[in-house]
Amino acid sequence: MKTKSGKEAVKRREGWFPAALKGAGIGIAVTAALLVLFCLILSSTEDPGPLVVPLSLTALYLGGIAAGITGAKRSKGGALGGLFAGCVLAAAVLLLSLLPLPSSPFPASASLIFLALLLPAGALGGILGTKKQTRRRARR
Repeated sequence: MKTKSGKEAVKRREGWFPAALKGAGIGIAVTAALLVLFCLILSSTEDPGPLVVPLSLTALYLGGIAAGITGAKRSKGGALGGLFAGCVLAAAVLLLSLLPLPSSPFPASASLIFLALLLPAGALGGILGTKKQTRRRARR
């Protein structure tokens, strides 16, 4: 891609940590938006109880994939940048889940399993982000 002056534009890539922070921010935003959407859907049903956990986990994992795609596109490491963005998102969710709540429907082991499944979601997003980059380069 050429700039107005006719020179080739060089796409700057960031290090892993800034890219992971931006990816985790995007992942949190996607998760929050999906949670709001799913809350609207659940408020229209008569018995939302059985749907709460699957929809919240879907929002979390789609946010992890979005974090991985963003981390992979912005970092020098590609898919590893996406995995690192998933790790940062998992750490943020873990810190938020440690807030004291009067009653939690899940034991701590179940929460750790859900968070452990967030890491492959970030890695999958990293792979998807890297594949899109290579496909675009192949077209040119």
